[in-house]
Amino acid sequence: MSTPVRSRRRSVLWIVGSVLAFVALYVTVVALYAGSGDVVGSGAEEPSGDTVVLSLTPEKMDATTNRLAVSVVPTQGEGGTFTEGLQALRPFGVLVSAVAGSKATKYDVGDLISPIDVSLVMDGQIETWPFDRYTVRSIMTAIEDDADGDSTSLPTVVQPSKRGIPGWDIAVVETPLGPGINAVDVTVSRSGSTIAFGIVLLSLMVVIPALVVVVAIIVLRGRRKVEVTVMGWMGAMLFATIPLRNFLPGSPPIGSWIDYLIVLWVLAALVAGLVIFVVAWVRRGPA
Repeated sequence: MSTPVRSRRRSVLWIVGSVLAFVALYVTVVALYAGSGDVVGSGAEEPSGDTVVLSLTPEKMDATTNRLAVSVVPTQGEGGTFTEGLQALRPFGVLVSAVAGSKATKYDVGDLISPIDVSLVMDGQIETWPFDRYTVRSIMTAIEDDADGDSTSLPTVVQPSKRGIPGWDIAVVETPLGPGINAVDVTVSRSGSTIAFGIVLLSLMVVIPALVVVVAIIVLRGRRKVEVTVMGWMGAMLFATIPLRNFLPGSPPIGSWIDYLIVLWVLAALVAGLVIFVVAWVRRGPA
């Protein structure tokens, strides 16, 4: 087989392989996005009328302040004596901890059951984006005042809703601590689609300085003519890096690990490529 035929075959195989790799990457990112934003619960059984159900719905995740905004709605199953989900049938309350100060909400007879909006204070570090993970343990329970005025816990279960937050995966696990007292462990992490998006964008940022350095070295070695307009392209790539970095989903703050491991060296490589090209231009002069 002649060399030109081999070369053409290799080119075709390279093109086909590149297209297949791109299609596979595209399908993977789309599939991850389609499956993101799920809320996984502990799968509590259908409660009876004697049990107060706290329906937990995530509303918003603010990684900058480590706050997860949730909505809690108390209700009961068939035959409930405290509420039918619309109004309170007898006085009771709901206690939620791990917020900005423990929060207790009271309902009197006939009060409409309005959602309890709280922000859970979570542990986590946004600087580890996109692998940042946030956890919190909150005590969520229904309470009732006895004849002596003391608050006692009612049989309570927590049921997370299926509605999640785009870009986040949320896991809610309920652990009984005692009669009527439940610890709710909430874990929030970036969805696979967000991680894939970030990795792809960071990879593209690495490709840009690699191309600039390759072009600069080729010109310095005299294998291509010095084109002054190429300097404008290199300068544009340099100034495009910061907008690309700020386009990352989740807006990781300045000083995150990606800045020290990737962004800083992308800028350094771009400047190095520009310096090499200027040296070649000074040596050889414009074409």
